[in-house]
Amino acid sequence: MRAQIRLGKVFGIEIGLHYSWFLIAVLIVTSLYDEFHHSHPGWGDTVILTVAVATGLLFFASLLLHELSHSLFARSHGIPVKQITLFALGGVSQLEKEPASAAVEFWMAFAGPLTSAAIGGICLLARLGAGAASTPIYGMLSWLGYINLALAGFNMIPGYPLDGGRILRAALWWKSGSMERATGSASKVGQAIGMIFIIWGIAQFFGGAGVGGLWISFIGWFLLTAAGESYAQAGLDARSKA
Repeated sequence: MRAQIRLGKVFGIEIGLHYSWFLIAVLIVTSLYDEFHHSHPGWGDTVILTVAVATGLLFFASLLLHELSHSLFARSHGIPVKQITLFALGGVSQLEKEPASAAVEFWMAFAGPLTSAAIGGICLLARLGAGAASTPIYGMLSWLGYINLALAGFNMIPGYPLDGGRILRAALWWKSGSMERATGSASKVGQAIGMIFIIWGIAQFFGGAGVGGLWISFIGWFLLTAAGESYAQAGLDARSKA
């Protein structure tokens, strides 16, 4: 995925935004504004909007840290990283070559959820010193803590190319000795999980969940598409080596 907007470099890695990032940014800030307005109307509109925007920006900073953990681990094992692109569903690190072993793939994939879980835990601990539960800082740290823990859990779903799917690929690669075969198998699992998400989201939508159901289906469509592309690429790689 190519970045349309370049933000600069962090640790020598180009950071960019895909246009779809703005869609989720608006949705997150809007939902945070509604949530804070409902739970803390006494803050006032200006404070609520400020906290919503600040929380949204910090959330994307945590997504960047998640992706940087993948990239820095990759670089430490001789894998060049061209760019990190943030988009609607998180981020992607553009590696210039595949990991040399299943073990490197496993730990590189696991670094992301581990980082998100650590950020979530730090935020929840930090809120203990933020004063009363009714303060804006407490509310912001609580949301960031729980959302990062949820992000860590979501990424462990074994649907390639999510981190959990890459961990599955590493396990299959270690067992079979073939990265291409492991990628094909992990991609099939990713496609199946993508279809489950699409069906679940549609059912939720018609069950009254509204936009939330459509969002689940969108996540499923992304997984189905990305896993399908990975499966096709694995087939091409296997044929080129035959």
